[in-house]
Amino acid sequence: MVTSGIHNILIIGPTNSDKNVDLSTALYDTAEILHQLGYKTTIMVENPTALLSSSEFFDKVVVEKVNGENILDYVDNFHPDAILPTVGDKNALGIISGLNGKISSTNVLGTDYFASLATFKREMFISKLNENDLPVINFISSDDEKELYDFIRSIGFPIIARRRFSNRHSSGWTNINNLFELDNFMALEDSQSAKIEIERSIRGFSEYSFTVVRDRFDNSALIGTIEDVEPIGIHHLDSNLVSPAISLNDSKLQKLRNFAMKLARVFDVVGACTVHFAYNHKTNECYITEFIPRLSEETKFLEYATSYPLATVSVELNLGYQLDKLQLDSGSSFNGASEPFMDHITSRFPQWNTTDQRYIGPSKTSDSSIIVSGFSIEEVFNKGALNDKLNDTLNRYEKLHQMDDDQLFEKIIHPTNWMLDVLIEAIRRDFELSVLSEVTGINIPYLVALKNIKENSAIIRDDEIDENNIENVVGMGVKGIGYSKVLLDRDDVVTRTVVKSKKSVSVNMDKLQQQNYFLTSGISNDLEFTDRNKIIVRSPIITSKKNIMVRQFVLMQLVKSINQNGLEAVILGREPWNSPLEIRNVAVEIADPHMELQHLNLIQEKTIFKIIDFSQTLSDEDTENNRVFQISTQPIKSVDLKADTTMRIIVVSDGTSFSIPSVIFRKMVGERSYEISAFNNFLTDTDKSEITNIVKNELEDSHQINTYNFEFAYSHDHWMVTKITSGMNQDIIRHELASSVHVIDTLVKLILGNNFQADMTVDQIFKNDDEDFLVTTNDQKFNSYDAKGIQKIISDKFK
Repeated sequence: MVTSGIHNILIIGPTNSDKNVDLSTALYDTAEILHQLGYKTTIMVENPTALLSSSEFFDKVVVEKVNGENILDYVDNFHPDAILPTVGDKNALGIISGLNGKISSTNVLGTDYFASLATFKREMFISKLNENDLPVINFISSDDEKELYDFIRSIGFPIIARRRFSNRHSSGWTNINNLFELDNFMALEDSQSAKIEIERSIRGFSEYSFTVVRDRFDNSALIGTIEDVEPIGIHHLDSNLVSPAISLNDSKLQKLRNFAMKLARVFDVVGACTVHFAYNHKTNECYITEFIPRLSEETKFLEYATSYPLATVSVELNLGYQLDKLQLDSGSSFNGASEPFMDHITSRFPQWNTTDQRYIGPSKTSDSSIIVSGFSIEEVFNKGALNDKLNDTLNRYEKLHQMDDDQLFEKIIHPTNWMLDVLIEAIRRDFELSVLSEVTGINIPYLVALKNIKENSAIIRDDEIDENNIENVVGMGVKGIGYSKVLLDRDDVVTRTVVKSKKSVSVNMDKLQQQNYFLTSGISNDLEFTDRNKIIVRSPIITSKKNIMVRQFVLMQLVKSINQNGLEAVILGREPWNSPLEIRNVAVEIADPHMELQHLNLIQEKTIFKIIDFSQTLSDEDTENNRVFQISTQPIKSVDLKADTTMRIIVVSDGTSFSIPSVIFRKMVGERSYEISAFNNFLTDTDKSEITNIVKNELEDSHQINTYNFEFAYSHDHWMVTKITSGMNQDIIRHELASSVHVIDTLVKLILGNNFQADMTVDQIFKNDDEDFLVTTNDQKFNSYDAKGIQKIISDKFK
């Protein structure tokens, strides 16, 4: 039975959208399913551009600093029936743990005060696990030197230690291997008020994470497992992640599964919970290192890997639904108690913006990541971390080949982001796998996979592919990588890359429609399309988190518009995109790490109406094809001109006429900056006419359908252009959310053959009926105002 008495729900949003882009579609799914179930929702968020939708499913959006004080103020003024913190970031759990006893009349969904507090208080976490016979690393926090040394004698070396200061900050963990290193650490006098925290070192252990879901009736299910290829000691997000965890045999898997479910029961977690383990395969020592009772980067990764709708399931469990009686969009039922069966491997590989080697350790250094799927470790390695098109591995091979054994061994014991390439070179020189496993902490199955890749790479490099080995080579996903171009020229059916469905959901979930596919090797094709004409949306590699946010937003808006206009959307890219529920059944998503689908003729050419491309550069074939529309940012003009008053506008053009649906106005007042979105109706007629004439002159020679981003500076009583780009830049989210005119839908309609009215008036060009306006102060603080509020800012601040 669903929890009664809950009608209005306050959702605590993420505090920093740039760092929490993995939560954006989860947040969208959460709001959507709550809306469909009839709940009224409010979200408190610092930056509303993190929502992917300004108010489509939210009854109220509160743009405030996300902290306990503002949450309490909202509860006192509006009295929500419940608070949902589990789609926010770690900060949301911190807020909940600090509100114990202050909002007794308001339900907290998903995780209670104690579970939230235990994610921050190490002593409480360890005490609770010890009480319930769950394996945990003993820990001490003290300023008593005798107590610290007694504890160290009881656990032995190696240990890790850090100082915890009174302001709750810490010095970071230090590895200590002997008494001499300990004495040196204790002799440091960073602060008189600091406590020293010590626990046993688990550096070199294997790291696993298990995500379980649990309802309030204590029914649980394991949704997925993730294994870090690199051992503990290397940051989780700098490691190559693999799902499912292949180095666990069934007995170890069941052991950790039971621990994860027991932990969720101990802390009474309702919804999703991810439990991290450290495991030593030599001694069979196992420890729980942390738990995350909310949606996170792991749940987002597993949602794609398993096709299990974790965000939707989590929020319904929070509301009191039973695990085997859930409801998806359109009212379809869903048995969430059936654990997903994965017939493939999904991996997430970290990406660095530089091609140089980067030493990796406890601190995160990677810039982004890419996800690939396949049927073997060799295939996902070749598609991801060892993909020459992504990571320049041929250049790495040449540099490593020139090193002597001592230089190479130094790279093995001091790991860099080239670790897999280093290990392949070591295997080529006949380093023993057992020795490499001992030194690196990487489990043998991955080293065996690297050995297989090395042997097949030699076959390809020496052009020794024949009928006896071609199927094995292609089965490892080497097509399109480096020297393996030779495979593309063969007619053998085995060499044809095809699209396979990610059939990772068990058979009693057949009502859950999935349209996620990935390219792999084989002789069959699971891909099915409707009879409707198609718009292909090609997406490139993502190199920064801001780009990911833009990409998620634009893809979602494109798919919605394409579907609403009666066509079928096909999302094609090197990194898969897990669409929100609203469009999960109207968009076909295909992960294509080598961009080969366009060469395989798997989509009938006559059904492709248009192609929208996110890539930075187009091929010669694309450039000559008038069906291809490039919407990535392309520079056109740049002038170095500084001013206190500036403006950014987006222009949508049909090749002849144009509209300016959104204006972002910015003004420096002393040392403080104010940025106001949807400023159209606050511009003077003189400003509008001047800007219109400038845009008309700048686009005079451009006769293509596209969006353009103009930046202006106000100097000597005139507006002057400082920058022009075409395509979608980072402002697109703010433009789209701030404008009553849907920019992306307008672009799609123009691509489909519609046109603007000729000879539009200036007011028609700038038409925007928005009634809420987003103001950003000093690029950090966001607030929402009505028209009167904006007029007051203009009169008070902009004199």
